[in-house]
Amino acid sequence: MYRRNFIIIAVMIFAAFSCFGQQKISMCHFQFHSINNVGLLEGQAGSAFHLQTINGVQYKSWFTGAGVGLDSYRYRTIPLFLDIRKEFGKTPNKILLFGDAGINFYWARDRDVKQFYSNDKIKNGFYGELGAGYKFRLNAKMSIIFSGSYSYKTLEETGGDYYYNMPFFLPGAAAYSPVAERIHYNLNRVLLKVGVEF
Repeated sequence: MYRRNFIIIAVMIFAAFSCFGQQKISMCHFQFHSINNVGLLEGQAGSAFHLQTINGVQYKSWFTGAGVGLDSYRYRTIPLFLDIRKEFGKTPNKILLFGDAGINFYWARDRDVKQFYSNDKIKNGFYGELGAGYKFRLNAKMSIIFSGSYSYKTLEETGGDYYYNMPFFLPGAAAYSPVAERIHYNLNRVLLKVGVEF
């Protein structure tokens, strides 16, 4: 329940920021921006959909903001992260480098069926991204951003009493033996994104 409430609140906050972002609030040399991306994740576990919104302030060629997203790779998660980026070039169109770091919040779905019956749980993990892109300026208020990046997320599955078929040869012994396990998921992906900046 608390995860669902957190997600609803986060979406409402970032939706409100997006509205303000369209007005490009200026204060001294600071400008407010909203960056909204859709992308495709590709890795050893296959392909997955990726969605994120980042809202923050820009000072000259530097930008920093807070982001939230939807990451469907292997297990569905909600990344909450800090984004820092640097732009290069003197023309309206810019080359940029960026990095993200934050936390993955696990969001269970029906198809995440476990291989064994257990009382296991999935713990939240780290989320990170490093990449480069190109910002194409459409007009004074809007730009299109194409980017590629290396994306990394971790999760940990913990619990106990996974029942494996391990028969004992003593008379009357149980046919299955409980084994406690801890599984670490270190997921490396390539991410291609296209976004709109207001």
